[in-house]
Amino acid sequence: MKFVIKDSRDKQSLFSYLKELENDYIVSVKKQRNTRSNMQNSYYWKCIVQGLAEELGYFPDEMHDILRAKFLSEYEMISINDNQIALNKIGSTTALNTKAFEVYTEQIRVWAITDLGIRLMLPNEYE
Repeated sequence: MKFVIKDSRDKQSLFSYLKELENDYIVSVKKQRNTRSNMQNSYYWKCIVQGLAEELGYFPDEMHDILRAKFLSEYEMISINDNQIALNKIGSTTALNTKAFEVYTEQIRVWAITDLGIRLMLPNEYE
């Protein structure tokens, strides 16, 4: 069962439901976040990924992977047999909310113009 809590009435519905349960259950609560929009996704693939892929000679999927590795990677230390090992974890654009996705695309635009001399369209220039 999934409940979306937006107000006190929703909370009351959840509490009522939980009171009716007789066995042991595990309840998980997470903050709802807005994932990237379809418009952001379309802009990203057409104006950023496709634009850079054409300029740099990559296929779009390759360019997407390059961008993710460059801008969404972070190192995580793990222990294996008492040894500390650094792993490079590459994030997914689908996990980004609308604000984080805009930060990601802005980082790419800045990198493209400063390091590559390639000006990418801004979101308000894309229709």
